[in-house]
Amino acid sequence: MVITAYRQERDEKTTECHIHSEETSICPLCSGALRCFGRRKRVMIQNDGGKQKLHIRRRKCQECGKIHHELPDMLVPYKRYSVDSIEKIIAGDTKEVVCEESTIRRIRTWWDTCRLYFESIIASLREKYKVHFSANMAPREMFRAAANAHLWPATRSVFLTV
Repeated sequence: MVITAYRQERDEKTTECHIHSEETSICPLCSGALRCFGRRKRVMIQNDGGKQKLHIRRRKCQECGKIHHELPDMLVPYKRYSVDSIEKIIAGDTKEVVCEESTIRRIRTWWDTCRLYFESIIASLREKYKVHFSANMAPREMFRAAANAHLWPATRSVFLTV
């Protein structure tokens, strides 16, 4: 699940960052209560090419037993680059993003493949739950909606099957 209200605590010795949610988290599958189940490390590549190590909380649902990770909105599920980098690559503004041309091409291909799926999720949520979304949603908002609705595709093969 993607969270927007969080605080970061930096460890000055290791330059790692602990993410602490300030949102009330419930299970996106059954709406059960979540309890802290530990942490996992996640590396994020920033616009300048620098890497930042984050400690993400793992939460376990007390009802259905599923495990969820609290991802801050600066991350994209299953991607190494920050959401800012990915949005710049999608928009075609790659001058500020330090990465290889093949990575830029892969991210654009991924977006071209998944964009329609994300737009369909937004339309579904709008219709089913009467949720209001802006007409020109930023990709980061689509990512959050898809992840929090538990509709995030884990692999590209989801789209390539007939």
